[in-house]
Amino acid sequence: AALALDNGLARTPPMGWLHWERFLCSTDCAADPRRCVSEQLFVEMADRMAAEGWRDAGYEFICIDDCWMAPTRDEQGRLRADPGRFPGGIRRLADYVHSKGLKLGIYSDVGNKTCAGFPGSYNYYDLDAQTFASWGVDLLKFDGCNSDSLELLAEGYRRMSLALNRTGRSIVYSCEWPFYLRPVQQPNYTEIKQYCNHWRNFYDVYDSWSSIKSIIDWTALHQDTIVKIAGPGGWNDPDMALVIGNFGLSWDQSVTQMAMWAIMAAPLFMSNDLRHISPEAKCLLQNKEVIAINQDPLGKQGYQLIKDKNFQLWERPLSGRAYAVAVLNQQEIGGPQNFTFSLTFLGNGLACNPACSIQQVLPASRDWGVYSWISTLSVEVNPTGTVLLKV
Repeated sequence: AALALDNGLARTPPMGWLHWERFLCSTDCAADPRRCVSEQLFVEMADRMAAEGWRDAGYEFICIDDCWMAPTRDEQGRLRADPGRFPGGIRRLADYVHSKGLKLGIYSDVGNKTCAGFPGSYNYYDLDAQTFASWGVDLLKFDGCNSDSLELLAEGYRRMSLALNRTGRSIVYSCEWPFYLRPVQQPNYTEIKQYCNHWRNFYDVYDSWSSIKSIIDWTALHQDTIVKIAGPGGWNDPDMALVIGNFGLSWDQSVTQMAMWAIMAAPLFMSNDLRHISPEAKCLLQNKEVIAINQDPLGKQGYQLIKDKNFQLWERPLSGRAYAVAVLNQQEIGGPQNFTFSLTFLGNGLACNPACSIQQVLPASRDWGVYSWISTLSVEVNPTGTVLLKV
């Protein structure tokens, strides 16, 4: 089993773009060619990622989610792409993506059918792994719909992990395993990390503040069981889609998602339309200081230190004895509020002992100067916004 994580991948949280949430299961290319899940969509996104700084910022994967397949397997039992929407097949698309210096991700399901009703991988784990490797796929997102029992679900996740390794190709393995276990039993994260590079814990992210808030709250509620397992090679996925640049989040809420996903050491996969994105959203998503926190090589996930009526205080240990600190204002009414706390709270009292420099990263970069161990810090935060600091 340990061989599964000896793929040497995901030493930091993976970064990229995927078509789910923004493009869902849109398959009618005649009616809506710009939004259809098709070869054209991924080629256009790959072009933007290479030309407009996304790849250089660290977003290296371009990921196909559900609804890419033909309704049935071919005569040899192999999965195939829908021939109308992917006329060149996945191999040609992978070659194109690789030519742009990017990597291609694909989607399948542990059960008989995918969540959208396309062919699943049950009883085809080895064949599907070999097929993906032959196409040049670099990441597999493996969903958990339509599995007949928890035993078959777990067996399927284990078998696909080992099948991917047997191909000899480096393929990042993204699991939904704990999400499907949780309604019935507590996931064994030690076992899951033996097989998966990252694993989803919570519901699909929506383009809304209530969705982002619920993910942050769930992560804080369960941090005692999930934070300690995260690290190089295996990461908690709070549902990876960054919905920044879409329609549902205000500017402050966008800042909150970016800051908190960095604190949580989450995979950073955008789901937006890179052909139509505001300069502000692009600047936030490509912010080098925030990405450096997310990608910190120490690989420790952050956690909530304090929660009071309106505020949450989070910290994440970083390499070089530094800490990332997030102050989140949960209030959804009124104006900016101040949160004041002692620096002795940070790093078990060690983060600022005997002194420390503080740099504000978000919502804008600003040097706050040097503070002593016994100083208090007062941070003004907009409603539903976050101030991200590096100490």
